[in-house]
Amino acid sequence: MLIQLKPIFKTVFGLVFLLLPTCPVTALEQTPVLSSTIAIKAAESALAACRKEGYGTTVTVVNPEGNVIVVIRSDGAGVHTVQNSFNKAYTAVTLANNHNLDITSAILASMQAKGAKGVGIWTMPSDPLRGITFFAGGVRLMSQGKLVGGLGVSGTPVGMIDEGCALKGRDAILTDL
Repeated sequence: MLIQLKPIFKTVFGLVFLLLPTCPVTALEQTPVLSSTIAIKAAESALAACRKEGYGTTVTVVNPEGNVIVVIRSDGAGVHTVQNSFNKAYTAVTLANNHNLDITSAILASMQAKGAKGVGIWTMPSDPLRGITFFAGGVRLMSQGKLVGGLGVSGTPVGMIDEGCALKGRDAILTDL
C-alpha cells in the first residue's frame, strides 16, 4: 500500500509547488514606530524652547492610539498643565489627524470652514469627549507619511506660544523620523 501511494504524493506535491507562485502573497504593512528615545528628545526640545522664553511647561508625547510615551513637567509648570498637555497631544492624533492638520490650533477653523457654527453654540454631550481640546499647542508627529504620535505643550499664557514650543520639539526630531 505504501509503495502505491508514493507516486500519488509526488504528483500532488508537484502540483502544489507549481501553483504556489500563482497564489497572491499578502504581506503585513510596515508601520514606523516612535521610539521612547525619539519621544524624549522631542519632549526635551519643546521644554527647552519654552524654558528659553521663560515659561515652565509640561510636555506630553503619545503614540497614535493616544497612549502616553513620555511626560516631562518642568519647574514652575502649573498643576493643570499635565492633563492639558496630554489633551493637546491626544487631540493631535485624533481630531487633527482626521482633518489632515499638523497643529491643533487649526482644528476649530477647519470645522468652521466646513459649516460648524462655533464652540459656543454647539450642543455638548453631558460627558464631553475625554482628552479632546481646541486649544493650540498640539502637533502631529509623522514619519514616512504615517502618523507616529502627537506632542502637546501646556503652561505658557498663550496657546500659540505652546504651539511654537511644540513645533520646535517636532522639528528637533524630523531627521530621526
